[in-house]
Amino acid sequence: MNRSTYSRFVTVGLSGSRNEFRPDYVPSDNIQSEIDSALSANYDSISISLANERWKTRWQKMCLSGPQTPPNYSDSLQGQRSPARIKLENTASGLFKAPSDHKDAEIEMEAELWRAGGGFQRDEVNIMRNDQAEHVIGFISDWLELDSQIEGVRYDSEIALRQELQYASYLGISNVILPPPRRGQEITTYARAVKDCLTSSAVSPYMSLSVRIPVCDIPPEDGNAAKGVSDYEDELSATWQMWNTIRMVCGPTQRVSVALDLTPALPASSGVLARWSAEHVQHLILPATTFIPNGKGYPVLPKLTQGFFLHNLGGELAYIQYVRHLEKTSPFNVARDAPDGLTVESFGRGYEDYLQAPLQPLMDNLASMTYEVFEKDPVKYRQYEQQSSDPISRIICVAGAGRGPIVSNCIRAVERSGRDARIYAIEKNPSAFVTYVFSAYCKTPLLIKHRLQGRKAREWPDFVHIKFGDMRTVQLPEPVDILVSELLGSFGDNELSPECLDGAMLNTWGQAEGISIPASYTAYLAPISASRLYNDPSGLLRETKGAETPYVVMLHAINTLSGDEEDKHPRCGPKIQDCWTFEHPRKIVLDPQGELPVNLLAVLYKDVGITTHPERMEQVSPNMLSWFPIFFPFKEPLYLPSNSELDVYMWRLSDTQKVWYEWMGESFLPCVVAGSSATLPSPAKSNTLGISLGNQFLPSPMLDAPSGWGQPRSDSYFSAEGERELRVKIGQTALHNPGGRSSWIGL
Repeated sequence: MNRSTYSRFVTVGLSGSRNEFRPDYVPSDNIQSEIDSALSANYDSISISLANERWKTRWQKMCLSGPQTPPNYSDSLQGQRSPARIKLENTASGLFKAPSDHKDAEIEMEAELWRAGGGFQRDEVNIMRNDQAEHVIGFISDWLELDSQIEGVRYDSEIALRQELQYASYLGISNVILPPPRRGQEITTYARAVKDCLTSSAVSPYMSLSVRIPVCDIPPEDGNAAKGVSDYEDELSATWQMWNTIRMVCGPTQRVSVALDLTPALPASSGVLARWSAEHVQHLILPATTFIPNGKGYPVLPKLTQGFFLHNLGGELAYIQYVRHLEKTSPFNVARDAPDGLTVESFGRGYEDYLQAPLQPLMDNLASMTYEVFEKDPVKYRQYEQQSSDPISRIICVAGAGRGPIVSNCIRAVERSGRDARIYAIEKNPSAFVTYVFSAYCKTPLLIKHRLQGRKAREWPDFVHIKFGDMRTVQLPEPVDILVSELLGSFGDNELSPECLDGAMLNTWGQAEGISIPASYTAYLAPISASRLYNDPSGLLRETKGAETPYVVMLHAINTLSGDEEDKHPRCGPKIQDCWTFEHPRKIVLDPQGELPVNLLAVLYKDVGITTHPERMEQVSPNMLSWFPIFFPFKEPLYLPSNSELDVYMWRLSDTQKVWYEWMGESFLPCVVAGSSATLPSPAKSNTLGISLGNQFLPSPMLDAPSGWGQPRSDSYFSAEGERELRVKIGQTALHNPGGRSSWIGL
């Protein structure tokens, strides 16, 4: 959920008043004054229904006047037939003529002409000037039933929807809010109607459609005390399931978003609310009932909701002031607006959820701007300097010196220790020898271009020696005690630090074993949902090559799917799991395990480290800027019900020319089968899994698994009660990037 895209609008209702739930009619000559008033009150825009009650009355007369349509069709839809239709005929003059014996011939004639391509009448619309469209968010009529069980009502609602969208396109309105779906069992029909509007030539391709969706569904009070927590959360999440169907039917697109309706009381379940954090939420719809007055009478919010609501005390300006206050004081915005700019949020501003290809510093020579970005990170170099002064050593080699920042760190560490030492700096990029020098006493670069040799002559002492070449093959005049490198990537090893450091150690250490900085690094994984990444306008993830390429991303609008209740689900492990670890000097190779890659943790030396692990970063290396997490996409996302299990397989492969990753995933749903551990089911009464068909209980793969399942077990396990526990596969991805066909790192 991208908070930076929220719009602040006031809804114009009856008689020009501001009323959230009745945006039905405003005289057209009052629209401009309402816009001016809203802008002066620090709102961004106004929202208003495109059409008014007159349009609703005419539509009902045309479409609901058939003799077979019940008066209160919204309350009695089950089993009803469609509104009556009449057959139209052509006359000699080319005009339509209705049969003379039909009671409502004129009304039916009007209805059929409208269905053939009619439009609004002047007094049926609230806005008629396109110069006002810039500050207007349009509400589509909320009485339209795109998911009605009556075919005729559904058909005419779709025609009315296209008519209103066509009119909004004509005015140049860029965003409209669609009425909420009413019936979960008919949500596919609703979604198909929205998809049809996206492909209609009458609707502007620059118009975005926001579907009004309640934040959760309120389960009926049926007195069923037997329901568990999981069942209750399933009911609360029904609205998200509806949105998920709409999104899947419409496909990856930036034009369809959520107008999240916060009218229902927010549930205490964090899982229900967390699902929306990864969705494309364009608007928040705020009722007037949840604000509560503080001690001074100003509207404030309950801690649970933390949303934006209205209250009848304090005046209108108090509400918008509070909304602005919440925006400015949110942890993300405070960090993003840090005056020194030395926070991840400030450093990555504008790059939230932006796909970037990882660097290949071994195969490519990096640009000067790339070095400059890395050198803005004070945390990483402070950690490197701290570890460089600890070991008792005399010969230090900096492998991959770049423009020299780590060399300077090593010099300060040596001078602080008071030891005699020699430092060798190895760099293969010839262009990195030409750079700007940053003075230690000023914040602006000295505009003096020079080579690293010149920097050595001006700044560095005589014990620094520069060598040009590949660290894997360059020859030094003496063995070194410490090998220092910053070849770590977002996934730890994705810039080929294992291959480079192993080769460098053979050439620089000689017979004795020295110290490597970093000493080890671990890649960590977690599954996420990120609809904004999949809806990227570039369409990268919709092509095979793009979907089989890992990306460096400042993850923002995501939802981490793995649970953090490891004690209840020990089979699945912690929320963020380790994938593999590399140690230098090489001692052991760990088997890969875990979910999807996200972060890295590197131990530089002893207790000094750097990490992007979200749960450890504040303790190990807070506000480190050099790395964003890496993102491995699935081309076809997996559907994961609550308490389901995800197995992810990750391979790191190589040949003589390149290194590449391959990955795939499988999803499972735990189930329990009643039976005896002493006897196997007979073949005549079992399926291919050997499950007794007479006693099996296999939940639907589209339903959440009962809470508490997922205990340690094999794929087939008999419990003490004689119940057989199984894992039923409900989904699987293709193998991504086989043979490195789409992405690889060159050796």
